[in-house]
Amino acid sequence: MATNTVNGNLVCSDGTNIPLKAELAEGTESALTTDTVYTVSAMNIGDFAPGKTITHALVSSDNGAGFCYVLSQGLVACLIPYSVKGAVTDGAPALCQPYTLKAGDIVRYMNSTAASRLASMSCYTARGVSRIFHVTPSGGATNELVDLQTGNSIGDTLQGDRIVKIMGSSVDGSKIETQGFFTVDALGNVVGTSAATSPIVQQPSFSSCSIPIALNYKAQFLTNA
Repeated sequence: MATNTVNGNLVCSDGTNIPLKAELAEGTESALTTDTVYTVSAMNIGDFAPGKTITHALVSSDNGAGFCYVLSQGLVACLIPYSVKGAVTDGAPALCQPYTLKAGDIVRYMNSTAASRLASMSCYTARGVSRIFHVTPSGGATNELVDLQTGNSIGDTLQGDRIVKIMGSSVDGSKIETQGFFTVDALGNVVGTSAATSPIVQQPSFSSCSIPIALNYKAQFLTNA
């Protein structure tokens, strides 16, 4: 796989900007550290600015983008907006909720290839939980998006909670046979949807929603190839 330059910037509530930059391998989820041009040494964000509260952010890569988040104590603590360079429409989108950095926090980024069919859905709930669901389709099928960290369904992961902000991305375009990503209940009824924006064409963005989640619910989308 090729290695590309991934750039980003985090904006804090006190006006501090934290520039990010690293050479990351395509097709691999990796840590994104601070830009040494502006911060002297490459550091994880929690060690660079512990106690700072980030309110806006964007990370961009050359060819493809899968997902981005702050990893804190083994959990997805904050969802970071992302896009492909040249398709950026908002250089500093607001986070779902301001997040105060802790020592050890790391920005994790999936630097996808342009050809990768990786689809992801970033969700923020009424209880303040952040999770990412993903799947890579390989043909015509009903594709279930599962939790990035556990591999569980959306129902098992967020049972009893409600999604209030959601962002989806996929490069599949006309291969998608549903209105973006569907969340369905145990009987297969649609209870909510998410856009499936191609980050190569346009920067994915969060939208407000109200999607209840219960046991045996699934996040899925249908592809024709």
